Amino acid sequence: MRKFISLLSGGLDSSIAAYLMIKRGFIPVFLSFLTSDDSNHSMKNKVIDLVKLLSRYTDNELKIYIINHDNNLEAFKQFCDRKLTCVLCKRLMLRTAKRLGSLENTNIIVTGDILGEQASQTLDNLYSYNNIIQDFIVLRPLIGCDKQEVINMNKKIGSYEVSSIPSAGCKFNPQYPETHAKPHEIQHSESKINIFDLVENSIENAEVLKF
Repeated sequence: MRKFISLLSGGLDSSIAAYLMIKRGFIPVFLSFLTSDDSNHSMKNKVIDLVKLLSRYTDNELKIYIINHDNNLEAFKQFCDRKLTCVLCKRLMLRTAKRLGSLENTNIIVTGDILGEQASQTLDNLYSYNNIIQDFIVLRPLIGCDKQEVINMNKKIGSYEVSSIPSAGCKFNPQYPETHAKPHEIQHSESKINIFDLVENSIENAEVLKF
């Protein structure tokens, strides 16, 4: 059976993307980024509850890597073009997923992207990730879905209540996020920070839980 790295946000979409792959016989290794100083651990508890729920649909042990993303986003905010924060964030998530994939012996990454739903999910911005995912397969099972379809699937598998629980959100979203990122602008911003160190530190300091 093949594993995949599953980017898990705690929202309605990413858990369903993982579920659809589980139903095809694949084993998820979850990767979640915490993006706030959440004193009540609301987001962390939420993703843990989702992993526990998804564990009902497989006989395999499930693992989740939980990364505190604030230091990474603070670097983007301080040194990079502010409008690109969401794109740079997603690119770093994918790079971290690739690094984790090499450790977990898989070249498959699964995301909950729905076309156009977020600033990081426009066609131009999805294209901007292509140059960093070479040698990997990125699957987006929900890319053509609308929100109601995803809500219906959540209700079907019993994850709707958990995914809908209010939790701490990201405090780094720019006021005017870029929806048509230009490659040269991304390259210029990323040249101002050490991407390799951000990825390695994220993996090294990740909390790993098993269910």
